[in-house]
Amino acid sequence: MMVDKYLKSNWLLFIVLIFVISRVMMYYQFNIANSLLLHDKGDFTSVMCKWDCKWYLTIINDGYDHVVRTHPKIWKGLANWAFFPLYPSLVAIAAKVTTLDAILAGILLNQLFVFIAAVFFYKLLRLNFNDLNSRFGVTILVFSPFSVYFSSLYTEGLFLALSISGFYFLRTNREIKGSILGGLLSATRPVGIMFLVPVFINFIRHRKQFKLMLIALAIASSGLVAYMAFLQYRAGDFLAFQHIQKGWGRKGWDMGHLGKQMWVMVTDFHNSVLFLISFLLSIYMLIKKYYEEACFNLACILPGVMTGTMMSEGRFCGTLFTFYFAIVVLAEKSWTIKVLVMLISFVLYLSYYIYWIGHANFLI
Repeated sequence: MMVDKYLKSNWLLFIVLIFVISRVMMYYQFNIANSLLLHDKGDFTSVMCKWDCKWYLTIINDGYDHVVRTHPKIWKGLANWAFFPLYPSLVAIAAKVTTLDAILAGILLNQLFVFIAAVFFYKLLRLNFNDLNSRFGVTILVFSPFSVYFSSLYTEGLFLALSISGFYFLRTNREIKGSILGGLLSATRPVGIMFLVPVFINFIRHRKQFKLMLIALAIASSGLVAYMAFLQYRAGDFLAFQHIQKGWGRKGWDMGHLGKQMWVMVTDFHNSVLFLISFLLSIYMLIKKYYEEACFNLACILPGVMTGTMMSEGRFCGTLFTFYFAIVVLAEKSWTIKVLVMLISFVLYLSYYIYWIGHANFLI
């Protein structure tokens, strides 16, 4: 009884508790799936390192490519320019300081990022919602099925922590701090530059100084600008991160691809459903006047759809904090929705690790 009362009054302890429970469950899910599907033929780090993880390892171990790869059997026609530098740089530093294997260092670093994200998500939600709804939001974030990406060398954990904390500082009138985090965000993933959208909307809505807005926008774009300058030096193309996407079947951001996507969406159920849910949640947030969150969500999910493929779109949607923010908005006054969301999240949380270890390509 005393423990229950203490948890109700101490939100940070609550977050620590559910975070630890979710990570323990994550590890046991891996062991079960590994035993069933791979018969214990691999350890945690080797089994969880798939797809993008292997690209980040090339950056950590050998740095960025100078030219497109030509080996006929190893990523021919591709280069690691598509993968932004902040996360692999942090992993490389962590591995060197701790003397851990790079994959393990990256996974542990991701757990730290997710915990930071959970803390700031609670603080951000409390600006608009009561304690119960804020704890609900943190719970569905921590137990998100997409936590599988936090168990490998993916940027999702870092992106989550930076975007949530950046939003929190914007919402609490600390625009420069928020923009600094936005600058780091733009060095994490291509859509990190979309943090400019909430920065701009925040200044316009609150009629703040134009000069301060320009400074904030410049800071928030600094990470991308620095990476583009590096690519010009390294590869002779400051847009190499975008041009190399053709090797993965992406055709660049083009509104003309939206028509073709109607057919692609029919044939890619998982990614399409998540995109449609995320899109509808964005519209709902606009109706509820959460303009910064809605526009940031749309700005992050639409570019992928405009490239002629739905590949990874489900991951892009399901690892944005605005996805869970919108669910809190939707479920604010409904216990039915809360319970339903929790049940769905829990079932998918358990199953996604099995899909990952089973090499389900829809999780790429």
